[in-house]
Amino acid sequence: MMNKNQALKKLNDEFIQLKEAEKLVFSRIVNKLFQVNYITRKKIADANDYRFILAYKDIFDAYLALSDFELTIERHEEVVYIKNISNFNHFRLKKDESIVLLIIRMIYQAKMSLVTLDENVEVYLSDIHEELAKIGYLDNKRMTKEKLKPALQLLRNYNIIDFMDRKLNDDARIKIYPTILFVVKVDSIKEVLDHLDQYLQGGSDLEETDED
Repeated sequence: MMNKNQALKKLNDEFIQLKEAEKLVFSRIVNKLFQVNYITRKKIADANDYRFILAYKDIFDAYLALSDFELTIERHEEVVYIKNISNFNHFRLKKDESIVLLIIRMIYQAKMSLVTLDENVEVYLSDIHEELAKIGYLDNKRMTKEKLKPALQLLRNYNIIDFMDRKLNDDARIKIYPTILFVVKVDSIKEVLDHLDQYLQGGSDLEETDED
């Protein structure tokens, strides 16, 4: 990662070369990164932003370095995200939110081998209900369907999942983006299950990515 003097010089040298329209796009994307943290080409609304970041990566690197943030580009998964190098701005999920996130990560792990690189993993909300029921965490005085909805909406806000059905009926389709791979970094379903066991046995809340 470049130091702040290098970052400032690069901004002075290269940012001023951008056209005014490009500067506006740059500012919008920076604010978007601070707001949602994750951008993926797999999301139609983010595709052009993803390409813009790749095209002007050095300028983004320089700008973010001045605020102690590091830009990471996962080209294989077509995901971009930022991380605070001083471990500030971390967002701590509540226990229910952590459980939902891990369940969705487990579903993604199980289904990712069944789709091509150009496809997204999609499930029904009933699939998530089913997995929560299997571990005894749904409608059992621990998580009702009413509590599940805010957890899903939170993950949607951070570009981890997406859905069109605002009411979130059982037949609602949930699109899971590859960004989830970098929120919960595990190599197997067993690791996800180990995390789930920890939370079900009273583990602490899950500290997730930077809240920017």
